[in-house]
Amino acid sequence: MFRKLDIKTLSWVFMALLILTVAVKLVDSNRGVNTLATELFSIDVNTISSVIVKPKMLNGKSIELKKVNGGWRVLSDGKSYNGDASTIDRLINQLNGLKPIRLASQSKERWNKFELTDSLATKVQFMGAEGELAKVYIGKFSYSQPKTNSMMQQNPYMRPQGTMTSYVRYNDEEEVYAVEGFLGSTANRNIDAFRDKTLLNTNKAGIGKIEFSYPADSSFTMVKNEGVWMSDGIALDSASVANYLSGITSLRGGDFSNDKRTTFTHKAKIYSGNGTVLEVNAAIDDEKAILSTSQNQGTVFKEALSLNFNKLFVSKKELLR
Repeated sequence: MFRKLDIKTLSWVFMALLILTVAVKLVDSNRGVNTLATELFSIDVNTISSVIVKPKMLNGKSIELKKVNGGWRVLSDGKSYNGDASTIDRLINQLNGLKPIRLASQSKERWNKFELTDSLATKVQFMGAEGELAKVYIGKFSYSQPKTNSMMQQNPYMRPQGTMTSYVRYNDEEEVYAVEGFLGSTANRNIDAFRDKTLLNTNKAGIGKIEFSYPADSSFTMVKNEGVWMSDGIALDSASVANYLSGITSLRGGDFSNDKRTTFTHKAKIYSGNGTVLEVNAAIDDEKAILSTSQNQGTVFKEALSLNFNKLFVSKKELLR
């Protein structure tokens, strides 16, 4: 009899717990606990024709990053510039497929707290052939110091990294999500941050000749002949040439300039074995170098002489050491 009573009691207890569990899950669901998406949005990058960025730092101005003939153009204020593909691709890859770590708010009234109103947020729109594919608003950023113990403090190799968190909302949803990372570092930027800064990018092993055109009688040509670099029949120092070539194969310009000059005092023509000829032109203005390059048509840099000018435009004497 007692055994039957125990089984009956346990059955009622089990049913009560089951009902309580279901009720709790329903309440949590209504509160949004189980509505956290694994990804805010995910789009096929091949369908993106342009990205419109409205950085907070530009106070309402927009920058359009437009895909043209397999490359990128930066459009703003009626002007068009060569885009930096790696920077733009990094922006797309960082935002596409964002994974929230928690739901921070479900109320539009709290957008201001997370700096996600239209005036406070950085807005990024992904556009396709049919119009808008997705948009995301990037707001407040926070950083949490890592928790450490005494052993970690004594050993720098054991110190954990802090947590960077950005707050975002997407499309026309009211929800605010916390995501990992500092998203503003790739989106809240000025026009120049998206422009191509390539000055010279070539393969050291493929270079076969360089012609230097300088003022007065200082011009010279260096040619690789059966593995030996020569100039006017004189062998150049192999170590000096190797160091020079290593230093110029990947050069990025400094500040952009609106200088429209067409005459230059210094020129370097770089010939590769595949028939490619790259040309960098330069002039000195107020102790600054003005530089243009055939690899980045329409772009002019103005920068310190020590940045690229002194690396590229050397004298023959420096290669004879």
